[in-house]
Amino acid sequence: MSGVRETLAVCRYEFRMQIRKRSLWITIALLAGSLAAGRFGMGPRYAPASPGAPAREVMTRWAFLFSVILPIAFGMALADRLLRDRRLRTAELLASMPPGSGGRLTGTFLGSVTATGAPALAAMLVAAGYETVRRGDPMMIPWGLAAFAAVLAPALVFVAGYALVCPLVLTAPLFRVLFVGYWFWGNLLLPATLPTPTGSLLTPIGSYAASWLLGTPVLHAGIPGPLSFLRPEPTGSAAAGSIALLVVAGLIPLLAAGLLRGRWRTA
Repeated sequence: MSGVRETLAVCRYEFRMQIRKRSLWITIALLAGSLAAGRFGMGPRYAPASPGAPAREVMTRWAFLFSVILPIAFGMALADRLLRDRRLRTAELLASMPPGSGGRLTGTFLGSVTATGAPALAAMLVAAGYETVRRGDPMMIPWGLAAFAAVLAPALVFVAGYALVCPLVLTAPLFRVLFVGYWFWGNLLLPATLPTPTGSLLTPIGSYAASWLLGTPVLHAGIPGPLSFLRPEPTGSAAAGSIALLVVAGLIPLLAAGLLRGRWRTA
């Protein structure tokens, strides 16, 4: 139990440190504001919702709109987090203290996910408040929270795992360049143009969850392409499978980092 308490203490420390970063809040505010402004003009066909649309549809469209770009900001913000400890030469010292390197990495991950997700959640709540006033439907806020949990949160977990660990091998600048390229290739590019996971269960943009909530395929969800077994019809079970796969995939880098650190110590 002491290990759990110490890991939670690391999580709280990480959260307090990350949540105070003005650059994170400003970046998310600018991106969300730009997406919201474009939504009413030349935005994608899934936004905005029709005047009489139910709250579920309205807030799912908002969540999916934000999921197109906001995860890029998450990755950029977290890319140098663990490298900072290495530059300050505190990584080995921290690893030797309770809860150890594994607990510290877990706490850092949890704190980073919650802190970087807070501005995105705030953007969703602002959108929900706006739609509540505009449409007079008090269910906008509950559905906004549900859409955030189903569409945006799995993307944040997925991105955070790789953004924290991969720069330890690639360096932060190289990771950021590769990550932006991956995001557009792996989420928006059609498989007919180039082999890509776009439209599969492993697409972190949240197309399966959004398709289930909207009741219609969104942004190539289930489109034919490589690894056809990862491209089922967009249903509730497929959406749940996509969320689970994204969370597990986001944890893989953390597990790999823990195993490698253990081998380095015993070598």
